[in-house]
Amino acid sequence: MSNSFNRILDKIKGRREQLNGDLHIIGEEFEFVFQMSTDSAAELEKLKSFELPEDYVSYFSQYNRAVLFRDLEFGSSLFTILDPHNVIEYWKGYSIDHPYYPIAWSSHSLGCICVDQDRLDSGNGYLTWIESMDPDNPIDIDLTFTEWLDKLIEHEGKEFWIPFHEEEE
Repeated sequence: MSNSFNRILDKIKGRREQLNGDLHIIGEEFEFVFQMSTDSAAELEKLKSFELPEDYVSYFSQYNRAVLFRDLEFGSSLFTILDPHNVIEYWKGYSIDHPYYPIAWSSHSLGCICVDQDRLDSGNGYLTWIESMDPDNPIDIDLTFTEWLDKLIEHEGKEFWIPFHEEEE
């Protein structure tokens, strides 16, 4: 994961800085902030009731949380990769039922990228989109965490998995 994750981070154009131990990538319009993990074992212990994908666990060996596509002018971000504490808070707060649990939040479309624990071993990806306004109609993304992050960066923060975005292009 760390090699593929570093390859993904290399796709983000911008100046790289270490601030307070965190990785900041500052581009022309957006900033990305990857909060370094200080005690990944303790953080992952908070998620012990969930089945965790290997690439997601590997991400936590380096980073605890990430803010993606933070607008430099207004300060709002499009996506947040949730830290373990917020995984639990969003899971409870949005009443997300098994087999799902959230791992990333979209401030743009107000919804969660979730792991579908029933599809972890499917070989077709395990992520699902659950919109906060329409939680009864999840959209299977059929990607792993690493694949999703890679495609999100390639699509410059556009929610490529939501059908109306495909029609716009």
